[in-house]
Amino acid sequence: MADSSDKSSAAVSHLEQMHSHDDPQVRRAAEKRLVRKQDLVITTLLSGCYFFSYLDRGAIGNARIMGFQDAIGLSDRQYFNCLMSFYVGYMVFEFPALLLIRRYHAPTIYGLSVIIFGVAGICTAYAKNYAQVIVLRLILGCGESAVQTSFLFISLWYRREELSTRCGYIYCTTPVAGAVAGLIAYAVGKTLGQDSGVSHLSAWQWLFVIEGIPTVAWGILVWALLPRFPEHEVESKHSLFFRSEEERALILRRAAAAQHVAHSRFQLFQMWIAAKDPKVWMMAIGIATHATALAGFGVFLPTFFREFGFDRLTTQLYTIIPYSCAFISLLVTSYTSDRLRKRAIPLLGLTCLAIIGFVIMLATPNAVAGIVGACVISTAVYPAIVLYAAWIPSSNAGYTKRATATWISQICIQVFSIMATQIYDKPPRFFSGHGTLLGLFVLTFVLILSTVWLMKRANGKKEDNRVERESEGNADPDEGKTLEDLCDAHPQYRYVW
Repeated sequence: MADSSDKSSAAVSHLEQMHSHDDPQVRRAAEKRLVRKQDLVITTLLSGCYFFSYLDRGAIGNARIMGFQDAIGLSDRQYFNCLMSFYVGYMVFEFPALLLIRRYHAPTIYGLSVIIFGVAGICTAYAKNYAQVIVLRLILGCGESAVQTSFLFISLWYRREELSTRCGYIYCTTPVAGAVAGLIAYAVGKTLGQDSGVSHLSAWQWLFVIEGIPTVAWGILVWALLPRFPEHEVESKHSLFFRSEEERALILRRAAAAQHVAHSRFQLFQMWIAAKDPKVWMMAIGIATHATALAGFGVFLPTFFREFGFDRLTTQLYTIIPYSCAFISLLVTSYTSDRLRKRAIPLLGLTCLAIIGFVIMLATPNAVAGIVGACVISTAVYPAIVLYAAWIPSSNAGYTKRATATWISQICIQVFSIMATQIYDKPPRFFSGHGTLLGLFVLTFVLILSTVWLMKRANGKKEDNRVERESEGNADPDEGKTLEDLCDAHPQYRYVW
């Protein structure tokens, strides 16, 4: 292993030296071409993974309106438990997935995970009882958990000031998935009817099959085409997309700018550093709050609209409206965040917007007001998750610390999401669900401010130390160490907010 690492380091140095004297304008143009290629290949494939993961996980909500719960014979409590088992699978497999993509062939891990949850979705169409649904939802969660590591993966390919936009590109397919799910459910319900018996399948069964088959096909595509980690692509003689030495040199420079140390390995001490970092937990609770609102709405949105008195088919169509609002706000906010190089200020605004949405939902049973409230919440939570997804990995140096911070945030997300499956149990107003989330959003607003204060204080201390050492003419003994050695404590590392 040491010999391999030495060879890779030599290759890296050789490629960097070859292009160290390039004209800056030529280099910028080459970098733009490389970024466009990365966007076309990496973000497109991963955005598809997110699209199908949210399509498959939310199918159970649309299927419920189409008679799934009655056909299986589930009580409301059993239905909520089926939703909960998905998040249990997510929580258990998230950290192993983070280690697997680092240790083994990342495209294989991602491709297999998509195939697994696609097959689990198809099999749900043939479930006969409560136990089978529970197990299939658990498998679905295990498969989809690997997809959630995508933000960590792309944080190694993009600079920090590019990351929000790319996270937005990937995540923008989730509201699209919600809207498409509503269209598919409407088409299936209208064409096949509730109990058409076409090929001995009812409409809700066809829904799972129709949404599951393309998922499996996409998993095979990801397995075949997704690039590996930056240093692996540089060293490979068989890279599909990055063949020129110019591109490879740029990939290495950009990976270094993204605070990625090539061939980093699992470091137990970095897990402890992440676990005792209050900023990690503050950001984890913040993203979990927004994700819980998304989880609750993603599964229960058809139920919310059904309670407004709409018929089944109209309900499926109306669910498209909030997702359309979310899609637009997600792209605009993520792009603006990168242009301004800000995370916290947009997050504060989005959190306030979510609070307004939940106040509307709690204040009146009016159907129009309820739709407006749902649109306001969707407009807020989708882009907020993207900003957090970019902020968390870019605020943690060292691969294992990044992975652990990502895992902690996912644990919080799944725990909160499990809670969401249990608190939305009292229609038609859902006071306990909306009220709980309203309180969490107020807490999140305070946590964002606290996180920024801690980051500013840490940066200030490092800057004071640098100025003091320069005035004394002393070199910092930690300058020669890597981010893998010191994580956030490295003297050159600075937080961004």
